[in-house]
Amino acid sequence: MIIRFGMAPRLPGSSFEAFQKHWMTSHADAAGAIPGLLAYTQNHSVLVEGKPLLPYPGFDACSELLFESVESMNDGFSSQQYLDSVRQDEDAFIEKSRFSLALTREHLAIGNVSDLSGSPVKVITAFRCHPGTEKTLLISTVCNEVTTAVAQDEPLAQRVLVTDNEAHAGQPPAVFDIALMSWFPDLEKAQSHLSSANRARAELALAGIAFGRFDLLAREVHVVKQNQDKWA
Repeated sequence: MIIRFGMAPRLPGSSFEAFQKHWMTSHADAAGAIPGLLAYTQNHSVLVEGKPLLPYPGFDACSELLFESVESMNDGFSSQQYLDSVRQDEDAFIEKSRFSLALTREHLAIGNVSDLSGSPVKVITAFRCHPGTEKTLLISTVCNEVTTAVAQDEPLAQRVLVTDNEAHAGQPPAVFDIALMSWFPDLEKAQSHLSSANRARAELALAGIAFGRFDLLAREVHVVKQNQDKWA
């Protein structure tokens, strides 16, 4: 399975709220019909008074599209459905010249994301590997020290995605090497985690191993949903 993590800013002149409304309605209807698409999740920034609660990460759209393989993904994005409907709609609300991409595979899952109920809040933190270290060390640190520290704040689930560099052949370069996603039952618990001693311990563990990151506090919109037990 390949998970296409896509990020793009909204067009100038569009508000955060107007962007999110368009993204979850007409665009979702079009993109959800891409051939071969197994699951499609939109990560909408949590807004307070019309603005993201966390500092702006450099994008507004943050999507996860699951395909069986790189080949089926490429077929989907060369299909008439994408070319005739999705691409035209993208031009109407996102700044495609500043699009970012990471083709990832699930490396670790703690808890069953498909079993989450209510309206959980998702903390996404993506890292780039420090140029002075190896990607394998970054992966090991995130999957061990970092997830263990985050677990002390009692997330509902955690998930680690690792960029597949070979999958990027013929694609734009990956903008991150690894992403940690943690789900919390509500906004209060998610915010508490972001300022907790456990979070600080996780960040310290990455000193000299990761260099460059973004954080996103989001609520998910599932446009196409498949049993996530099959995602590995």
